[in-house]
Amino acid sequence: MPEMPVDPNFGRFIDGVTKTPDGGAIVDMEDEEEGELEEMDDGSVVVHMNGFKGPSDDEDYYANLSEEFSPLDLSSLALEFIEYIEKDKEDRKGRDKQYEDGLRRTGMGNDAPGGANFNGASKVVHPIMAEGCIDFASRAIKELFPPDGPVRSQVLGESTPEKVEVAERKRDYMNWQLTEQIEEYRDEQEQLLTQLPLGGSQYMKMWYDEQKKRPCAEFVPIDNVYLPFAAGNFYTAQRVTEVHEITEFEFKRRVDRGLYRDITLVRASLDPEQSGPEKANDKIEGKSMSDNVDGIRTVYHIYTWLEMEDDDRSKGELAPYILMIDDLTSEVIGLYRNWEEGDETLTKLDWLIEFKFIPWRGAYAIGLPHLIGGMSAALTGALRALLDTAHINNSATMMKLKGGKISGQSDQIDVTQVIELEGSPGIDDIRKIAMPMPFNPPSPVLMELLGWLTTAAKGVVTTAEEKIADITSNAPVGTTQALIEQGAAVFSAIHARLHDSQARVLRVLGRINRWYLDDQRRGDMVAELPITREDFKRNSDVVPVSDPHIFSETQRMAQTQAVIAFAKEAPDLFDRRAVYSRALKQMKVPNPSELMPTAVKPTEMNAIDENAAMALGRPSFAYPSQDHLAHIQTHLKFALDPIFGSNPMLAQKCLPQEIEHIKQHMLLWYTNQANAYVTQGTDLDLRKYAESKMQKSIDQTIAAASAHVEMDAQQVFAQVMPSLQQLGQLLAQMQQKQADQQKGLIQDPEANAVLQASMAETQRRAARDQADMKMSQDKLQVEVAMNAENNLTKERMKEAELTVDEVKLRQEQQETALTLQEAAQRNLRS
Repeated sequence: MPEMPVDPNFGRFIDGVTKTPDGGAIVDMEDEEEGELEEMDDGSVVVHMNGFKGPSDDEDYYANLSEEFSPLDLSSLALEFIEYIEKDKEDRKGRDKQYEDGLRRTGMGNDAPGGANFNGASKVVHPIMAEGCIDFASRAIKELFPPDGPVRSQVLGESTPEKVEVAERKRDYMNWQLTEQIEEYRDEQEQLLTQLPLGGSQYMKMWYDEQKKRPCAEFVPIDNVYLPFAAGNFYTAQRVTEVHEITEFEFKRRVDRGLYRDITLVRASLDPEQSGPEKANDKIEGKSMSDNVDGIRTVYHIYTWLEMEDDDRSKGELAPYILMIDDLTSEVIGLYRNWEEGDETLTKLDWLIEFKFIPWRGAYAIGLPHLIGGMSAALTGALRALLDTAHINNSATMMKLKGGKISGQSDQIDVTQVIELEGSPGIDDIRKIAMPMPFNPPSPVLMELLGWLTTAAKGVVTTAEEKIADITSNAPVGTTQALIEQGAAVFSAIHARLHDSQARVLRVLGRINRWYLDDQRRGDMVAELPITREDFKRNSDVVPVSDPHIFSETQRMAQTQAVIAFAKEAPDLFDRRAVYSRALKQMKVPNPSELMPTAVKPTEMNAIDENAAMALGRPSFAYPSQDHLAHIQTHLKFALDPIFGSNPMLAQKCLPQEIEHIKQHMLLWYTNQANAYVTQGTDLDLRKYAESKMQKSIDQTIAAASAHVEMDAQQVFAQVMPSLQQLGQLLAQMQQKQADQQKGLIQDPEANAVLQASMAETQRRAARDQADMKMSQDKLQVEVAMNAENNLTKERMKEAELTVDEVKLRQEQQETALTLQEAAQRNLRS
């Protein structure tokens, strides 16, 4: 391959590099801490640069720039961005309304829209929306945050003991951080997961608190994050505004810590403006603000790109900054560079991490209100209609006949009570003057529609694991796994996105540790852990413990069962102990190692101890440095001795182990002998055969050495070959004898008769059980059909009886009306 042309002046004018007359170079280091020098064996030096610097390395770089810049420029900047924020807030009002409707449709705030308005109308809400949120959050938190911690190690590329050790240290430390040090992390993440299906997108914020001396985490709801209308992605948006509603006490605390610039504080007396989702959530929590006694005020943290001419680090170029504005005073109270010192690419640092439910066009993801909001409203409406119909049918609503100079009274009737009423002359039946309202009963069609809507909605928000019940034990391996994945395709994709977001959280936490690890408080559990800031230079070796391909315990158990089935079909390809150990661990059986015998570890022993171990059925292992011929002779004498190895009490376990062990010694003797001939007098290394460029020479040398090895083998093993043959014959005779004994037992007439009778009885019982099962199923089907027919007949008879009673009542009412009319006419004539 031709070499690329190189400019002769390339690298000649690099600052800090001076060429020497002998062709070398001198590198001027400004500070010893900026790099590490490693002297090589040949005298050369490798410079390891430490990379980017954190706040502990250069406090001025990460300082609050609002203390340094012109107040006039800052005021102009504040007014400009407050106008942007108002536009962004106005542009996403519809989005907030969707989130608010989702919260209201959970029914927990007793303000779900829809339903009738008469007195006593049902206000019940179908739980599909709340059920979907709880089901999703319960499944997701188990995968993202198991009890042992959400972090595992993963070494990419070539694995070395040093890399593995660093990755495991980081894993242990970050698991301690997320489970104990950041005590609020799990609660904040669970809040995020319950709200994620309703909002579509939610956010987790990570930062370092200098007063608490530890990282902190906070759930930020979507209604507190504003994006521009034109934004297509959260991480590439032109600006991201995070809304902080903090008390006056917290504002002063941030000023004292140096996060905010000290300004003339104006106390907030008016109630802060709440978004629709905030109001709906306050109703769910059962709280309301009566007076702003805590002085709650709004502060905006804006992650944006600015051209700051006065910043000597960005030199007027477009760079990422964090702009903090107090909404009440419209003043800039904080301005920070948002890229690491030494990063010439000016890459924006992430502090807010987005969690998505279902991505859609634009920067905001969609949630359950978008997917099943209409179904939820229909389910609630249908359920309320059914309950209202039942309520109306059970209420005392009647029509009373007017006229006839009828007087009466009103009485409250209790259950099991009998009262008397005064009636007018000629009235012998109360039903002749009053008639119940003929309201329609609850509609069976509406009930069926309610069931269909529920099934359709659950198909979106839950997994379809009920199909597993239809699988028989004879189903092919992997069928259960396939059905689970098919039924939960939606949740599987969501889980993969959660895994990616969790990985971003770990990267942000790793950067915080790289900056502030030396300042953090450590608990007793990790006090002795040799963790350093240098360990967090790279964060690719720690990843979330969740598996993006596995999203439930059911799927994981089905996978384990499939592995067990494969191990039974091909036992030579699997480690049975490892397979069942994984199954027990998956079943959360405590201390599974106690249930299985300890695996024998290879141990180098002398020939006497090896014979004793093999006589007891335990394997022994040969090692390259042993005297193989001496071991073989000792093992043969022991194995052929009728008192020891050939003794019927020991032979069954001893002889197979002895032969297998002698094989190992013979092969190791061959390997050592051949390697000695090949490497003697040469610099050939057979261990690097695949990497060597002299493979043909090595092959030719081995071929020549093989002839010498063959002659040596004939001479060395001449004395032991008869004993080896005798040992093989002895083992074959023993195995043949065992086979004959089993065959003779089967050919024995009495034993054969007993065996056949037992098999016949087993078959008869199996056939009887199948017949009984079929009869039970047929009987059940007949009973179901008869019950359905009887119920239908009873319903028809009841309808017929009601129809007859209704006809009789109408006739009696008509006769009463005619009688009253005739009486009235007679009175008029008289």
